[in-house]
Amino acid sequence: MRKTFFLTGQQPLVSKNSSRGFSLLEIIIVLSIIGAIMAIALPRLMDKKQDTRKVFREFTIAGKDIRNRAKLANSSYRLAFKLDKDDQSWWVEKASRTILLDKKKLEKARDDAQSTFKEDEKPASEFAPDTTIFKKEQRLPAGWRFIHIESGPQELVMTDGTAYIHFFPQGMIEPSAIQFEDSKKNIWTLVFNPITGQSDIIPEAKTLRDLTR
Repeated sequence: MRKTFFLTGQQPLVSKNSSRGFSLLEIIIVLSIIGAIMAIALPRLMDKKQDTRKVFREFTIAGKDIRNRAKLANSSYRLAFKLDKDDQSWWVEKASRTILLDKKKLEKARDDAQSTFKEDEKPASEFAPDTTIFKKEQRLPAGWRFIHIESGPQELVMTDGTAYIHFFPQGMIEPSAIQFEDSKKNIWTLVFNPITGQSDIIPEAKTLRDLTR
């Protein structure tokens, strides 16, 4: 029989009183608790990320689609935004012809216009909703909101009422920036390149003036 010897005054390498490890049952219980927590938390985290991707994907795709349609139809289009505090939405409108923008008239139209989807109202201008793109007004995910829409002249920033971003037959887009606040109070800015139509996402509040410095 093999014997183990210890030097005088030293303790055995393995003591009967040393603390034992976790049992298999304890490990299973701990893993079950962690799994339950992850099952609750992960879908919520994923939903928030999906909301962010969904918002920017929708505007990116809509911008490309509208720009292409404006060129093919040789007509002016615009993204329209209703910025009421408790009722925000956005949709696409098309003009029957090429529209030349008059700054004073445009500012008045922005102040006076209401959603042209309402059946009891006539369009405030030569633009009318294009239901081939969206059948109804689009809305942001719960907890999201538009902070402001900036378009055209750099001093024109809309925080309420109705705002527009125009798309022209030549493939040009009105210089524009859309500021969003997400459900976590983070600020995002989406900017359309007026020449290429490319959209860029900036994870902070930016204005056209900031971007042209």
